[in-house]
Amino acid sequence: MKRDIMADGDDGRSERSGFSEDIQAKIGNQLKSIYDSVLDEPVPDRIAGLLKQLEQAGETSKNRGRE
Repeated sequence: MKRDIMADGDDGRSERSGFSEDIQAKIGNQLKSIYDSVLDEPVPDRIAGLLKQLEQAGETSKNRGRE
């Protein structure tokens, strides 16, 4: 059976990823640039509606706890 490249230390973080720090930094920068653009996009109406429902349910739950 093939052994995983990554080994977990006691703290759960990877001791060795198989990539140099330079490569990891480049991958991190690319991911950041991709996800930064996603943050600038508007929230779809469907998701906004679901978030509003969750907020209202949370407020209802808080009010019930005060009674």
